[in-house]
Amino acid sequence: MFHVVDRGQEGRVLPSKKGVFMRIALSLRKLGLTSDVLHGLGFGSMLAAISLWGRSAGVSDWRAKARSERLAIFVGLWPPTFFLLGKVMQDLEASPAQQVLRARGVEESQLDDALRHEAAAVPSSN
Repeated sequence: MFHVVDRGQEGRVLPSKKGVFMRIALSLRKLGLTSDVLHGLGFGSMLAAISLWGRSAGVSDWRAKARSERLAIFVGLWPPTFFLLGKVMQDLEASPAQQVLRARGVEESQLDDALRHEAAAVPSSN
């Protein structure tokens, strides 16, 4: 198996993008952020963007209105980032067995039963 190594102009090996994203996720986890918090921030920023956009309609000065609309658009760009980070944190919080079952399409409500079933199917080595 071959691994592609990205080298900069000076010939140094650059860190992979996957490693950088994992370090960001682990740093967020150390700060105490959970997937629920990050998903909540995603929904909150959606509501904030809608609120800012609605408030911009009441501004009479065209420059202030344009600035308010740009701020609403800027805040509206945040939800995908929060949702993506929430998904990464959700994957970090789950055990490898839970990740496999989620990939197979097992619903969250049936996850515990599926884990018990998988554990019972594994032969014990006595």
